[in-house]
Amino acid sequence: MDVLVEPLSEHPELIPVAAEWHFTEWGHTDPGGSLETWTAGLARQAGAEEIPGTLIALVDGAAAGVACLVARDMPGHRPAAGLTPWLKGLYVAPPMRRTGVGGVLMRRCEAWAASLGHQFLYLYTERSSGARLLYERLGWQVMHTARYEGLDMTVMRTVLRPDSA
Repeated sequence: MDVLVEPLSEHPELIPVAAEWHFTEWGHTDPGGSLETWTAGLARQAGAEEIPGTLIALVDGAAAGVACLVARDMPGHRPAAGLTPWLKGLYVAPPMRRTGVGGVLMRRCEAWAASLGHQFLYLYTERSSGARLLYERLGWQVMHTARYEGLDMTVMRTVLRPDSA
């Protein structure tokens, strides 16, 4: 299976698809948000020349997953203050899970952050999520665990340039 990963801006027709995935998965964390506001936000960060930006994974021309890089994440969580950049919103369409799409998206995001001169990349995930297992298999390390937005979270990082750790 060939996975093509490109900036979401190269596939503007897929912005509503990616926004719906994100809103369905995480919209509950934004009580004042709507699918429309999430779609507009994703459209503003659909490129991949700088941060924030979004990548889309395609398999046989169909959207299979999405991932974003943002400068900051976990607002209000002191241990996260000053850490940049963050991988955010990794989502793989259910039929494409466990096929390698998530790993391909992760590696592309890592390469993208490194190409922008970053030494580390950060993310957070629910402590008991299956995504955490994916991240660990890809070499991400747990930095700490915390309560954030009422949930048990794990903050992780990966070294983008091993010689600079």
